[in-house]
Amino acid sequence: MDANGCRLTFEERLATSLPEGCRFTIHHLSTPPTSCPAIYAAPPNEEPEQTYCESHFLSVSIDSDGSQLHTFAIEVLIYTTEYLSTLFVSKADSSGYLYLLKLPQGTSSPLKTISTTFLQYLIDHRQRSDRRLVLSLFARAQDQYLFLDSIENSHKHVLDDRGLIKWWCKVLDPILGLYENDSNALAEKRKGILRDELNFTSNGFLRVPGCDTYETQSFLPRDEWGRIAEKHRWLTKDPLRELGRSPGLPERCLIPRFPDDPKARFVEMLDDEIPDEDSQLSVSQTPVSPSKKQNNGRWRSVKSLEQFWEMMQFRQECSSGRLVGFLWATFQPATLSGEKKTIDEERLQNPSQSALPTPLDSQHGECSLPPPQSPLQSSPAPELPPSTPQKPFSLEQTPTPTPVKQRQATAMQDLPEKTKYYYWPKSSRGEVILRQKDYQRAGSLLLRLDYADEIIATDSTGRWIRDVAERAGLKAWGRHVVGTKITSAKRDPITDAKPAMLSAGLIRGRKRSAEDMNGGAKEPGSESKEPGINTLSAGLVRKKAKVASHIDPVPTEATLRLSQSNGNAEPG
Repeated sequence: MDANGCRLTFEERLATSLPEGCRFTIHHLSTPPTSCPAIYAAPPNEEPEQTYCESHFLSVSIDSDGSQLHTFAIEVLIYTTEYLSTLFVSKADSSGYLYLLKLPQGTSSPLKTISTTFLQYLIDHRQRSDRRLVLSLFARAQDQYLFLDSIENSHKHVLDDRGLIKWWCKVLDPILGLYENDSNALAEKRKGILRDELNFTSNGFLRVPGCDTYETQSFLPRDEWGRIAEKHRWLTKDPLRELGRSPGLPERCLIPRFPDDPKARFVEMLDDEIPDEDSQLSVSQTPVSPSKKQNNGRWRSVKSLEQFWEMMQFRQECSSGRLVGFLWATFQPATLSGEKKTIDEERLQNPSQSALPTPLDSQHGECSLPPPQSPLQSSPAPELPPSTPQKPFSLEQTPTPTPVKQRQATAMQDLPEKTKYYYWPKSSRGEVILRQKDYQRAGSLLLRLDYADEIIATDSTGRWIRDVAERAGLKAWGRHVVGTKITSAKRDPITDAKPAMLSAGLIRGRKRSAEDMNGGAKEPGSESKEPGINTLSAGLVRKKAKVASHIDPVPTEATLRLSQSNGNAEPG
């Protein structure tokens, strides 16, 4: 991404990407980096990586009779370590009330544009020049994720499993196209264009358990001719082995454990095959060779990543009649290949290097978070004093925090922007910044609200906005965005296609009717014929001779004499 794109705020990016006239109000909520359990399992005899988690929640609403109405929301969790930055799309959902905007028919979906712009915005601002960055998500079709009872809205369009996987591929594909990869680098080279400002290479990865390579390619974005847009941009495999710190790590150390992730639940089940070190020592105190060790960090039933994905297709989440797609987008610095070995060697030379203290632990005396779970959970967190966000940096009318919460806001502002474990630039922080527990309470409230119809959904939206403002010590928050992109209605290649015309030589002429043969004159009696009954003309009907029973037979000579004799005997 060029420098000009990074200088744009999220609102400016979104305005230039949305169709002209689209009006939305966005509410961006985030948390500071907080120490959390590692998402990658540690190799044997090693300590887990120091990991920090940062939560981002974006809600998009429209105006409904002077009040705000939620139409879309997305949550992204950012995990950072010393060697890797991971963006995980935790949840995304729509309420179905986008139809109230009355967009012209054929206009591209604003929800897809908002998702692409928000993810691209976070990626651009969270890249570290010497570390990898990966965006990960899994596509699993459900009626509702965030907005309770929104499925009762008849205008909500719920995608099936195949449609949802294709939708997310289309969301990530424009982001991959902005960075140098094997496909567009070759195209730029042929055009003679130098792109020295791009120092990252990108690739997309897709895995659908139960589908082979040919079937998986059917989900990838295609051009107007039905061909895969960029053959080298997407790969039908996973990048887990490439993202590992070293090539010889066990499989369980390569698979991240995200909240509510189907593959994470399978990994936890497979971990039961690995005995604890204490139980191993109690069985035998005699040293054994490394080849006979029971606890070598590897599973007994699954020996490779390929076998792991083969067994994933029989899991309940992937075998209940619906497909689940696992997607990745990797962004790797061009100079990383020569530095990765140096990083591993430095780590081996200093295995006991102490980690930096947790920022929130040192400021507030709190303990680390529980095991990784989505901040938007239905279980409420214990009541704590609400916190105050950092002062927004690009607001025309900057909300002023209440004096009671000014001290907590100052404490979060004093956190270091960059350490060896995370990068927290001011340009990509939310409009409201809450501590992790306040963020969880706001998410729990959203999951309990009702979005069954427009009136109830409007009340629920206003209640959530006011609750977050109260926790942050603000009177009001939210930013208005108006689309400025001039677009023409998208033509449907099926419904708008011109009818196919056959040449005269391929058209078989129909048989001329009797009316056409008579010059347009109708045959007598044709008006009385019932429609749908075929009749034959008089010339084609062969009549059978009739024999009448009342006709006397031809008289013979004997009958004549008998009649004469009888006539003479009769009285005159």
